[in-house]
Amino acid sequence: MQKKDLKKEHIDGAFAMLNCRRNENAAWFHNYKIPKACFLPMEFLHCLLSDDLAYKKEKVKGKKIFNDIFKDTVRGKVYPEKTWGEDVDVVYGITLGKKSNVWIGMEIHLKKKRITVYDCFQKESNNIDIPQVKKLAVLITNLLVESSGDEVNKVKMIPFEIEQAQGLPKTKHPFNCGIFLVKILECQSLKIGDMTKINDDNALELRRTLSCEIFNQFVDESFGK
Repeated sequence: MQKKDLKKEHIDGAFAMLNCRRNENAAWFHNYKIPKACFLPMEFLHCLLSDDLAYKKEKVKGKKIFNDIFKDTVRGKVYPEKTWGEDVDVVYGITLGKKSNVWIGMEIHLKKKRITVYDCFQKESNNIDIPQVKKLAVLITNLLVESSGDEVNKVKMIPFEIEQAQGLPKTKHPFNCGIFLVKILECQSLKIGDMTKINDDNALELRRTLSCEIFNQFVDESFGK
């Protein structure tokens, strides 16, 4: 049994593949009315959360709070090069739960101003990382304001709502959280309701399939010639 979870670079590879598929098959996604979405690099949510302390300390009116890399991501100037609220309505990401120490997934719905949390680790409490998500909800709300060129107003700011996804496949093993979340978010982004194949018995096969898919997406056809 594989007892090591997916690393950041594995998840980044999977998300890059999913982003490429959307770019290459835009007409198909449009014809089947699949919501416009993109997948964030792993460092985005992690680094944004690390700015929480600086955000809380910032009291100077008119002062810019967020690093340009965050605003450029929202504006579509850097990878994945999708303008939030225009090119995409939904943004997906995964970050490490600071309390649970396992990967947690998020669906950031820009129009509905809502963050849905995806926690697939089977444990007694699924609320342990919610305070972390609440911080991100505040940061994302204000990041969108500043990225649009407006001034952040902490007093009038209304953060994104937070909800927890229900009826998810659950794993008994923390090292399966990565592959579970990649496949769950992929299904969610495609509006696929049947996730019965995402289970512990099938986890190794899911890893193998994902590896092949990433290889086929990015390795040149002339490989090995």
